[in-house]
Amino acid sequence: MGYENVKGMLLPLPTPFDGNGGLDEGLLAEMTRYYVEQGVDALFPFGSYGQGPAMTVEQRKRGLEIVLKETQGRIPVVAHIGAVDPYTSRDLGLHARAQGADAIGTVGPYYYADRTESELVEHIKFLDAALKMPLFFYNNPRYQGYPVGPALMRKMRDAAPGLFGAKLAMGSVDDALIYQAALGKDFKCFVLASGLFPGLRCGVAGTVSPPLTVAVEPGVALIRAVEAGHDLEASRLQEAVIMLHGTILQLSIRYGRKVYTEGLRHIGFDVKEYPRWPSPEVPAEVKAQIGKAIDEARAAVRPTRLAAAAAKA
Repeated sequence: MGYENVKGMLLPLPTPFDGNGGLDEGLLAEMTRYYVEQGVDALFPFGSYGQGPAMTVEQRKRGLEIVLKETQGRIPVVAHIGAVDPYTSRDLGLHARAQGADAIGTVGPYYYADRTESELVEHIKFLDAALKMPLFFYNNPRYQGYPVGPALMRKMRDAAPGLFGAKLAMGSVDDALIYQAALGKDFKCFVLASGLFPGLRCGVAGTVSPPLTVAVEPGVALIRAVEAGHDLEASRLQEAVIMLHGTILQLSIRYGRKVYTEGLRHIGFDVKEYPRWPSPEVPAEVKAQIGKAIDEARAAVRPTRLAAAAAKA
């Protein structure tokens, strides 16, 4: 498929577990099929939302094999290989390349947040040289422990020519334009889903959005509306996405990742365990709030479908 098609909704694939820390392989396969069939543009498995850093290396490898098997080359897969050290990332990357992933992604090496800029550049240079694959940087200061600003990202790209883009965690359209000014307009920047329209009009490549995994339809419809030049429809759908986004992010700050468990259950997935650590259930009233937000966001797509059907009639 090729990394050139990594754009629009680069969906951060959730990873379900079996209740004892093991992969729920059947549900992971089901989820992969579902999101592909819903029309997402690409998949980003085993990032922070996908629990990669909380999984064993063998689980990450086995999980990627399942994802690639179910995707069947229909859309690109960017396999996250981020780890605390470059050798683990290299091991994961070589596996991803052998299995047919379209690109690799990595958060900045974490825990040792006192790394120098030169060490960070060497880390990315090492992966680029060892793997010779398109490389996507997941720029998450909260999780990696330090920011990677535009100037440092430029140094990374100069050292690692395979670096083609980045997710700017909690990034705005303004942030994306600042990075592109430093790295060139061909550098693909992904921002919060709340900035998709008019961000896509301004050179933003797309979004990597955990909240949209619980209501993927309005996100896909929004991107398609922008692509078709239907700005009024895009504006209406963007409002729905913002409302969902705000609710899910606000609740997750208070109740943790279990909010996503409830969202995924609400849309029909039998999630036994997520995240991969002990986590209390959320209160019943919060479950109801999550469900209401999801239903309202998904309902916003119905007029789009009706309009499309009328146009074809």
